[in-house]
Amino acid sequence: MKRVLKLSIGVSVCAFLAGCGIRGDLERPPPIFSDPPSEEAQTPVDVPVEFALAPERSEDEAYYNELGGEIPKPDPEANVDESGMGEVGPSD
Repeated sequence: MKRVLKLSIGVSVCAFLAGCGIRGDLERPPPIFSDPPSEEAQTPVDVPVEFALAPERSEDEAYYNELGGEIPKPDPEANVDESGMGEVGPSD
């Protein structure tokens, strides 16, 4: 009997907490311990974001990884021979 009572209380607490803080069309309720944010703070801002691009490098400059090893550059004119890439079997 105790086990059934604990289980029902646990399930009801979990169901209550699952819906806590969200109501309707995913609008959050106002904060309990502080003033609600102003309308200006709730308005989305449409501002362009700057992306950090990799620095420009010449074709002759080598690329290095974090450990100092050189990263090979791809050859756009090299023919990739995929016929030699057959089925890979289990390793022995």
